[in-house]
Amino acid sequence: MRELLRPNGVLVCLEFPLYKDRKLPGPPWGLAGVHWNLLAQGGDGILAEGTATTGENGEEASGSFERLAYIKPTRTYKVGEGTDMLSIWG
Repeated sequence: MRELLRPNGVLVCLEFPLYKDRKLPGPPWGLAGVHWNLLAQGGDGILAEGTATTGENGEEASGSFERLAYIKPTRTYKVGEGTDMLSIWG
């Protein structure tokens, strides 16, 4: 992803569905923690049980992105209210 951006460019992610358990079949597939793992931790997006998923608890960030903002949208679909997020990575 880093190679697709201009120098100092940002990546904006609409993170949903975060309410859905990652073990359940899709589509849509549950994405809780996947963005953090791929971008901040440099992982593969396949999370083991008990893996840190948000970056809010001091998890190691060794990936090529830093989360600049984590925003709960004021408007979203009913099913995602309270869980859908928007993240900005640089």
